[in-house]
Amino acid sequence: MLSRVAENLYWLGRNLERVENISRMAEVSYFASVEAGGLDADPQLWDAVITATAARQRFEEARSAQPDVSPAEFLLLSTENPNSLRSTLNYARRLARELREHLSGDVWEEINRVYLEVRRTGSVGGADMAEFYDSVRRSIAAIFGLLDNTVQLDEGRDWFRCGIFMERADMTSRIIDAKSYVVLPAGQEVGGSIDRVQWTSVLRSAGARQAFRMTHRAPPSGPAVAAMLVLSERFPRSLRFCVRAFRRHYEGATALTPPAASVHVSRELALLDLDLSSLDERRLGDERLHDFLDTFQARLIEIDEHLHEQIFRLIPVSVG
Repeated sequence: MLSRVAENLYWLGRNLERVENISRMAEVSYFASVEAGGLDADPQLWDAVITATAARQRFEEARSAQPDVSPAEFLLLSTENPNSLRSTLNYARRLARELREHLSGDVWEEINRVYLEVRRTGSVGGADMAEFYDSVRRSIAAIFGLLDNTVQLDEGRDWFRCGIFMERADMTSRIIDAKSYVVLPAGQEVGGSIDRVQWTSVLRSAGARQAFRMTHRAPPSGPAVAAMLVLSERFPRSLRFCVRAFRRHYEGATALTPPAASVHVSRELALLDLDLSSLDERRLGDERLHDFLDTFQARLIEIDEHLHEQIFRLIPVSVG
């Protein structure tokens, strides 16, 4: 497979997974803001989502130029924000169009359908926003299922899956870390009712609320939520699960790649997997959690850089 094709499949997986995550996080903030009195009743409700999508600086710049800019509009539909749901989906569709011969007609049609649906959405304040969020997530789930069931299970599929799990690991870590940007109201203590509500929002943003309730009898707390979303071997959005899945698909994708090229990422993934397996849960306490997540994100960036330098930029471009 050409390295250019492998790279595009990897980024297609990453961007589709990102669309799903943005939709889920935005839905949580949307309903919280509606309960608070409206989309603009408490802008802080959107701060964690904007932080998790690495769009804070651009949002501040946009707000300086246009003070009444809505954080929901900026996050979901803005064409000026390259990290918005619409911009991310636009990029995914462009990649899919270049990859038409590597995708089934069903996959392409579903990507095109959700792209047109988002493009037709004119505002983020309508009564049908709940349906919008649900439709976007269902479309992404359908795309993932269709690709597994209508496309040959070869190295291209493994590269696509590598992109999904890289993005999922990165976004889950950002969802947890963004909690540190949500300040407890004056008079509220860590572990209190407001803190539990905020950690419940983290679970909902990661699609983990039901899984947590099935495995924990106590109300959500920082250490318990962090432990599940970081260390669980069975929850498919935990950091540990994602790293292991990424590692497995990477081995399949590079089966025909020269070892001298693939070993760098393999080594980093193995070390990261080992470190997560031996992690002391006490490091996930509120005081140490941010430092751990910051280091984890830096290691993912390093793996991604190795991937592009050692695999996708190979000369000659054929790796199999």
